[in-house]
Amino acid sequence: MSTGLPDSEDPDWPALLAILADCVATLGNESFGNHLTALLRRSLGVEQCILFAYTHVDVMSYLLVDNSRYPKVAGRLAHLYTGGLFRQDPNYSRLRQLLLAGDGRADAELLPMPEDMSPAYRRHLFAFPDLADKASIVIPAPKIVYYLNLYRDLARGSFSRTDLKRLQALAPLIASLVRRHYRQTPPAALNAQNEDAEALEVLSKRERELSLLLLHGHTLKTAAAELNIALSSAETYRKRAYAKLGVRSKAGLLALCRG
Repeated sequence: MSTGLPDSEDPDWPALLAILADCVATLGNESFGNHLTALLRRSLGVEQCILFAYTHVDVMSYLLVDNSRYPKVAGRLAHLYTGGLFRQDPNYSRLRQLLLAGDGRADAELLPMPEDMSPAYRRHLFAFPDLADKASIVIPAPKIVYYLNLYRDLARGSFSRTDLKRLQALAPLIASLVRRHYRQTPPAALNAQNEDAEALEVLSKRERELSLLLLHGHTLKTAAAELNIALSSAETYRKRAYAKLGVRSKAGLLALCRG
């Protein structure tokens, strides 16, 4: 089965460095997630990325959701996982251990897909179309543990040893980018019940639905797919919502609703 990036193939360093420069340039900005996922796709052939935030025991949120071919898949899996499936994750005990240790300076850890995954959890994970393998990077930070899940599709196949070595080498860089980008977001705010945010009451139903999806980590593309509307329509609703709320970016929306 193909691995997507053959062991003998060297990375396209000029292209990767250009994407990395975009990541650094957009730290703290709404477009950062798009550049981070582009970096992961280009360097590792990743089909789907979901970044979770674990802030206290038995509460999990998601910050970034991306699937370039099946936008709805990642969102549904993120909802399922944060709704309670994370407790069946074989890596859950390690996440909890790192959070309770409270060492925000600990090194990032690469966790390949565990072989001892329960049948029930495996059925949930791979009930979604076209997913073949998963690898995770655990990123401790002050009062929070970030959990980046990277998925390969059936066409590219499982992560090879070379892929995992490459991911291991990239882990410190990815961890630094994630920590720096989300540093301005208070950990407690990540789990706010933004459905009850009074600030969104001024919006229309569709504008509010879109804003909530953006708050939950969706990109504009995946939010549009979730709502079954065109990307151009989603852009229009976002502009209207931001204008009504007096904000200019997702960071402003986060600050308004979760500040």
